[in-house]
Amino acid sequence: MAVDEFHEDGVVPTLNQRGHTSARLNEYSQRFVESLDGVTAPVLDIGAAFGVCTLPALATGATVIACDLEPRHMKRLMAASPDQDRHRLVPIIAEFPTGLRFADHSLGAVHAANLLNYLAGPELVAATEALFSWLRPGGRVFTVSGTPYARNVQEFIPVYEENVRRGAAWPGEARGLRTMCAHPSIQDLPDFLHLLDPNVLTREFERVGFVVEEARMYERAGLPDYLRWDGRENVGFIARKP
Repeated sequence: MAVDEFHEDGVVPTLNQRGHTSARLNEYSQRFVESLDGVTAPVLDIGAAFGVCTLPALATGATVIACDLEPRHMKRLMAASPDQDRHRLVPIIAEFPTGLRFADHSLGAVHAANLLNYLAGPELVAATEALFSWLRPGGRVFTVSGTPYARNVQEFIPVYEENVRRGAAWPGEARGLRTMCAHPSIQDLPDFLHLLDPNVLTREFERVGFVVEEARMYERAGLPDYLRWDGRENVGFIARKP
């Protein structure tokens, strides 16, 4: 993708109404890339879009399985991959987790930025089980997800906080977003999002056996103004398979 296709705030809409993708690595995507030194097993980038993380991961010498729902994303990613790296890029067009199949203990690491927000509670349960099965011992999952504390979904904040207060299992499941939220960016999103928090992610990853190394709400570097709220817009998360 050409640089001039990105908006002034460094993001561009995806081609399948799954929000926007960034032109730069976020902090946790960068840590995923940095973790690949010495990783010999293939690694998985889920929701790869135009390759903002896939391409730097390829540049480390890793074999990268890039998964995305949108064939047009994959076409652009393949075109953008350097000739010397393309033989280590494995493109897969599939739904996560139901459309992916890997052997147990076959992956060295997994990256999923702004991907888990599209999974309802039962799908998140299936996703954590699949990731634990696929990863080698010592393999890590690096994720960044949107929380309810973002400007474009601010109308959902009181709903989320009430869900937490009453002990809902999935307090961040937001349905009917296009009716609830007025911000124009909502039109680039599906009508359902699962806005996540550290407690839900920690609970689900620990349930299947992961060791959670980091789970925190934070303000992502380079966060576009249309998302900026109070410094809790994203949840960064790292979990390790023992």
